[in-house]
Amino acid sequence: MPTITVERTIGTTKKAVLAGLSGYNHEHMGTQRLKGLAVSLKDRGKIVGGVVGQIWTTVLFIQFFWIEQKHRGQGHGAKLIAAIEDEARRIGAVRSHVDTMSFQAPGFYRSQGYEEFGVIDGYPGGVTRHSLTKSL
Repeated sequence: MPTITVERTIGTTKKAVLAGLSGYNHEHMGTQRLKGLAVSLKDRGKIVGGVVGQIWTTVLFIQFFWIEQKHRGQGHGAKLIAAIEDEARRIGAVRSHVDTMSFQAPGFYRSQGYEEFGVIDGYPGGVTRHSLTKSL
């Protein structure tokens, strides 16, 4: 009889779940491409900002985006987003997706053409999580 086990270390279970899910997805979607991307902003050779994402099938998932405070508000963010979107298009992505917290950058993403499709509340301090997407 199967048993359920709660684990604090996820390595073995994560590998098994990913392998099973990948096989199942392959049955329904064919071969899936997974490609990581990163674009950095450098000042005198030091990384002072960047955006990291992953393309899965044809969707760019923006995972991390940060710019050092003193470099914000100078248009660097728009250039970084444009650069990762351009590279994603070259690889075959047709859509982009991002999640951001209410204190982070939902307004910025909207200004870059992203449309909000969901909000999750319940975070401490009244913070909400915003899910946005954009056609590439």
